Amino acid sequence: MFQETHNTHAEDSNRLVVLVAYVLGAIGLFTAFVPILIALILCYIKRPEAAGTIYESHFQWLIRTFWFGLLWFVVALVLMLIGVGFLLYWVLCAWLVYRFVKGLLRFSERKAVV
Repeated sequence: MFQETHNTHAEDSNRLVVLVAYVLGAIGLFTAFVPILIALILCYIKRPEAAGTIYESHFQWLIRTFWFGLLWFVVALVLMLIGVGFLLYWVLCAWLVYRFVKGLLRFSERKAVV
């Protein structure tokens, strides 16, 4: 009995943290990106606890979204010197929206994100 209660509590906790991380990430798109950093820290802290669950895939999805997003943001910033970076920046924004929407949809279906 205790094990079932403990597992349910852990799953609920992971589910809540994943949801908070998605919301912070989405908010970060329209702010100074500080919420995205908070989401990244949450994901790194909670990912080990979610090992072997669908939430592990969501934490990994969000972590990869951050690092690839940061990489392409830096590339876009450098390319803004020749004008092409502005286009790349908007493509990056669309990609980030796609990643957050896809992740949230899979989350709402209680499925791993792939």
